[in-house]
Amino acid sequence: MKLALRSAALGMLLVTAGVYYLRGSSGESTAVAQRIRPQETLNTQSLESSPNIVRQGFPAAGYDKSDITKSETAWEIEWELTHPNNRPYYPPGSMLRIKSAKFMWKDKQGKPQWITVVRMLETAEIYVPYDNGNTAFLDIHDMPFYMTPARKEFLGPNCVAPGELIKSSNPAWNHTLHKEVHDDGVRWMSAETNMRNQISDRVRRGEKMILWGTYYGANYRYLIEYNFGDDGTLVCRIGPTGRNIFNRQSDLSDTHLHIGCWRMEMDLGDPITKKGGPKSNDVILVRRVYDEANEKFGLVTKPFNKNFQNEACEGSARWVPEEFTTVRFQSKERKNSHGRSMAYDVISQRFGSIRQLQPEGGSYESNMDFINQDFWVTRTEPSFTEYINVPTYAKEKRPLTDQATTLWLCTPAIHAARGEDFGPSNGTNSYSGVAITTWASFILKPRELFDSTPLYKSSPIFGR
Repeated sequence: MKLALRSAALGMLLVTAGVYYLRGSSGESTAVAQRIRPQETLNTQSLESSPNIVRQGFPAAGYDKSDITKSETAWEIEWELTHPNNRPYYPPGSMLRIKSAKFMWKDKQGKPQWITVVRMLETAEIYVPYDNGNTAFLDIHDMPFYMTPARKEFLGPNCVAPGELIKSSNPAWNHTLHKEVHDDGVRWMSAETNMRNQISDRVRRGEKMILWGTYYGANYRYLIEYNFGDDGTLVCRIGPTGRNIFNRQSDLSDTHLHIGCWRMEMDLGDPITKKGGPKSNDVILVRRVYDEANEKFGLVTKPFNKNFQNEACEGSARWVPEEFTTVRFQSKERKNSHGRSMAYDVISQRFGSIRQLQPEGGSYESNMDFINQDFWVTRTEPSFTEYINVPTYAKEKRPLTDQATTLWLCTPAIHAARGEDFGPSNGTNSYSGVAITTWASFILKPRELFDSTPLYKSSPIFGR
């Protein structure tokens, strides 16, 4: 794979973006990222039993750090940075990774229950193709980029709990992660009436913990954000911002995509009893389709990329908006009190999809199916780490039964240049303006985890 080159558009030497671009003897530009001096960090989280674990109970106001199980629900997150010693000279980039995400809730007897939702979750690639037909960047595989220092002034307001800068005993990871706890809107409204048939709704405000950091991308900055909800939902987002690489082009050839390419290993096991786990899950494709014979819509579930033995197999799937395409990981061992299998749905939130991208720029040697397909599932193998090679990883279409699996998912965002991206002088200068953050995301949504509506206690409902 050739190094993706941010060449003439960045000029002979750029310092403002924190990276030098030097002209080599071949006439090509090579990137040498400048080390950023660590910022002063305040209000940092004290180290717990493991320095790279973050815990948060809900409601946050009553969270007892000495006993997380006193909370109604809670998250325990272990994190790390990939390839932290590669910067600033050697690719691949160093990215924030969720090493494990464990969720705690109470069953109907009030007993704490735990599930390891994922045992690995990361942005595995950021692919940036331009409409000029010859510029494209693999901002992790080909670039020596890295997570920038966390800064107190970047934290949001103290809505539910004060923000923190997360400390690590590893100097390469220390002070690269922000933690915030915020209101998450109305979680539910009860739709109740009283004896006089008057509306008497109750409401529950949701809360969420946000862990986020900034991935340095030369002229761009990528906000990498994980939202851990009090209802067990996990929202994963990537937000590009910074400066456009090109000045505004009259032929619109500066239009481009920022494609977040995610890699995750679902678990669903109980970390206490060890029941269930990554080898005990069915991988299911869920679609809402129209039945011509019955003239009705209905949900159709089938094994992912099934073979003639009706087994889920390695392969790919496309997101179809009319079908609300979802990939479900469903435990074969863990069930709620009603006997229903616990599961998590992977729900993509998208601007659109990619179908006909051709090799260009840094992707000339790639099988472009890696990005022209929306979902991939493979067996989990130690060597399966590069998103651009996932078509090769999946080509044997091996059965997934009783195998640990890896889901690969892309979330694209489109950036069409507008006046709000540029400076005031003539509306075309990229380095006198900034691109406002655009978010692309997906959701991990629990299914049959709780015995009933999360964080809700029923009351008599009188007739309407």
